[in-house]
This record gives sequence, structure tokens and C-alpha cells, in this order.
Amino acid sequence: MKGKIRTILRMIAGKLSVFLFCVLFISGYNALFGRENSIVGVVLLMSLLIFLKADFGMAAVYSGALIPVLLVAMGLCAKWSALHPLLGLAIDTLFLGAVLLATRRDESRSAYLPFLMGFVMLRGYDVSGDLLWKRMVSLAVIGCFIGLVHWMFNRRTCGRAGLAALTAPLSRYGAWERWAMSLLGTLIPTMLVGDLLSIPKSMWVNLTVLSLMTPVEEELIHRRRLRVPATILGCVLFLTLFGWLIPQSYQTAVILLAGFLSMFITSYFIKTAYNSFSALVTATLLLPAHTAAATRIVNNLIGAAVTVVSLFFWNRLFRRWDKSLQNS
Repeated sequence: MKGKIRTILRMIAGKLSVFLFCVLFISGYNALFGRENSIVGVVLLMSLLIFLKADFGMAAVYSGALIPVLLVAMGLCAKWSALHPLLGLAIDTLFLGAVLLATRRDESRSAYLPFLMGFVMLRGYDVSGDLLWKRMVSLAVIGCFIGLVHWMFNRRTCGRAGLAALTAPLSRYGAWERWAMSLLGTLIPTMLVGDLLSIPKSMWVNLTVLSLMTPVEEELIHRRRLRVPATILGCVLFLTLFGWLIPQSYQTAVILLAGFLSMFITSYFIKTAYNSFSALVTATLLLPAHTAAATRIVNNLIGAAVTVVSLFFWNRLFRRWDKSLQNS
């Protein structure tokens, strides 16, 4: 029993140190680059934590150099994409396709997430003027730091392939290629429709599609069932705690406590509920609490429905290709 208690205490201490680092990182980022750019700080923090131990399937010196390039491109493309929906269609296609190709050899199938999630988030939180310059400077400077950290921690464990490995031929019958086609073929039209119709907080629709279109089919089926119920639970918790139970003077402490406890979450259902709760806290800066919760639920329902319909279409198309290959 004493051994178990010591193990639990060590785990809590380790999680607490990471949590404190995250709080200090975001606080320092907001102080330097503006609270309006806080979402960029979250994206950079996520990138640092993921790329600390990541194998792009190539020599770490190349993947370390790719990280700041893609982060800066993410910021520029997110800004240019917001200028006009049709221009955004071309930019979205080029950037998302480039990211998937750059991470195609990643065995963990998670290296693409900071770039794609960051791109969707930055499109949803557009800035201009001095805030835009601060955003781009932070992506360039901190991106180089993340690339350096990635190289230092992975230079002996990553592969030895060069950038030429990314140009290897693609096949429409490969598992990764089919996942990439279905993701791009779902996410890009969804982003375009959201821009054309000016859907409020359409970012949440896009993030739902991105979350559900995972490379692992079993995980995709699991997430598709749980996404909407978890979102509703997160909204109910948010409205209950911040609408009726917790006084405003204690709400910041509750947010910090919830952030620390979220580090122990392994269940996708509970993590999605927490993400909905956390996103609503941010959204209430722009929308009333009840409006933010309703918008979040509706947009998650739209994203889930779009994903199901799109997967049905792509699966039928892939079966036709397989059948034609067998016949030939």
C-alpha cells in the first residue's frame, strides 16, 4: 500500500510540474504577444508537447527544420484563407495537403494534429495589425525553439531518411492515402461551406470533423458514437457550474483546477466533455453563456452528421476501386 501511495504521489507531482509549466507558458505568451493571441499559445504548447517525442520517419534534423516552416505557413495561410472563400479553398487545399504529405511517414499518426488543429483554430480567431505581427513573430521564434527541442530529444532515435522520402509515389489503394483523401475531401468542403454561409463559430464544426476523421478505423467508430453525448455533457456542466453554482470570484480557480484534473483523463468521452467545457469558457468572451452552449451543441451535431455522410460516400468509392482492381 505504501508503494502504491508513493507511486501515485510521484505521478501527481510529475503531472503538477507539467501543469505549472503549461500555466507559465500560456501566461508568459499572453504577456508578450497579447491575450487575443492566446489560442496561438495553446497551439504552440500542444506542438511542443507532441513533438518532444515524435518520429516523422526521417532524420530529426529535417523534421526539426520542417516544424517552424509549417508553423509559420500555418499562420500565413490561416490569415490569407480568411480574405475570400474561394481564395480560402485553394489555400486550405494546398496547406492541408502539404501538412499531410510532410507527416505521411509518422508511425504514431499524430504529428499532423498540431498543424491541422492550429490551422482551424487560427482561422476561427482571426486578427490583424499589431496582433497579426505578434502572432507571426511568435510562430517563427517559438517554432524554431520547438524544432530545436525536437532535434535534441530525437536525433538518436528518429529514422535516417531524407526529405526525398516524402515524395515517394502514392497509391489510391493504400490505407494512409485513403484516410488522407477522405479527411481532405470532408474537411475542405466543410470549411468552404462554413465560410460561404457565415456559420457562427464554424470552427467547432471543422474541429468535430477533424476529431472524428482519425487514421484508425476502430477509433473513428468509437469517437463517432461518443462525440455528441460528450459535448452535451460538457455544455450541461458548464451551464450548471458557471451559470448557477459557482460565484464569479471563484470561477478562475475552478478553471485552473479543471485544467489540472484534465491531465489525468484518458477516456475520449470525458476528455471531449472537458474540451467542450473549456471551449465554452473561452466562447463566453464573445457570446452569452447559453448562446455559446447552444452553438457548440448544434455545430458538433452538424460536424458529426457531415462526417457520417462523408464516410459513407468515401467507403462506397473505395469499394468500387477495390472491385475494379479485382475484376482487372
